Amino acid sequence: MLKIFIMEDNSQQLHNLQAVVKTILLKLQVTDSLVLPFSSTTSLNKALPEPSADNVFILDLQINHNKRAGLQLSQLIRQKDPEASIIFITVHDELLYTTYKYRVQALDFISKDQDNIEQELMKDFRLITRQHQKKAENLFHYTSYNQDQTILLDDICFFKSNKNNTHSATIFTNDNQAIEIHQNLTTIANNDSRFIRVHRSYLVNPHTVKNVDFYHRQIEFYNGMTCPIARRKAKSFFALVRQYKHPADEKMPQQERG
Repeated sequence: MLKIFIMEDNSQQLHNLQAVVKTILLKLQVTDSLVLPFSSTTSLNKALPEPSADNVFILDLQINHNKRAGLQLSQLIRQKDPEASIIFITVHDELLYTTYKYRVQALDFISKDQDNIEQELMKDFRLITRQHQKKAENLFHYTSYNQDQTILLDDICFFKSNKNNTHSATIFTNDNQAIEIHQNLTTIANNDSRFIRVHRSYLVNPHTVKNVDFYHRQIEFYNGMTCPIARRKAKSFFALVRQYKHPADEKMPQQERG
């Protein structure tokens, strides 16, 4: 979920900014979002969320006649939340260079004197939503012990069915963890095309596969783990795996892969 925190001490401008952001999110068809307005650094500071790349802060530099109040808060935000997006909106163009000295890595610096605030914010949110989508594509969501969890796609080797519980499966990870989840292989395969059914009891992430051993009919992963593959699945799966590149492949002669 995108969480947008807007800080502006002028109540009318705060209302306008909130309306502009909601309009932009509607145009970009972002339905999973929350827009939160604040009129002081104190109130926003108390409401700082858990660090996340999904956090967006739109800050006025001058709060209660302090030209650097927004900058000072942004420095605190960046220390706690290194992946958040920070956008400054201000009448003080002369402070643009100062924002770089504060090393807060702001996404944008928009002047209130211009009539293109909505257009500039639209550009920023297009970039943010693309990054948000890319992040979502690299995550797998699952339920374990009644808690919703996520794991990076590239951390998953394969899923194995649970013989004792047909409604569950186990994720085997790159760091050799075994995580029991409350989803079975059929549910995962039907809902997520990124994983390939290679065996009645195994669902594999092709991105983490090093090789397919046709003689022993097994799949080898970069962390040394293996799992079986059905004979009729081996050739087509091997062709699929060769489409992906793994960081380790850059150090490996081409003929050694596969």
